[in-house]
Amino acid sequence: MGLIINQIEVKGTVKTIKVSALIDSGAEGNYISDVLPNGIRPEQLGFISYSEIPVSMPGSSFRELHGSLTFDKLTLNGFVVSEPEFIILDNMDFPVIIGVEILQMIGLKLDFRTDTLII
Repeated sequence: MGLIINQIEVKGTVKTIKVSALIDSGAEGNYISDVLPNGIRPEQLGFISYSEIPVSMPGSSFRELHGSLTFDKLTLNGFVVSEPEFIILDNMDFPVIIGVEILQMIGLKLDFRTDTLII
């Protein structure tokens, strides 16, 4: 199975950042690393709201609280999603992981044979 990675733009209330994102149709949520490229922390982008959400990590039945940020917008393949929510995780292999909810919202499908997004 391949990896589908795409450039996205996350716009906060203060800053905007373009990063590589793993597109993961098996992820229930959207995740953002606690440290982005160039040492930027997601909180520095500015956010609309903050909350805490219980998250179970793969292979564990324990749920721990993680911060969750709602940003102004997300742009992926020309599609704009208003007020996307991201759970903050540490030790991620990618700056951002986009989950199934956003893929369904904008109607994108994944082609693992060519590692591309289909509109």
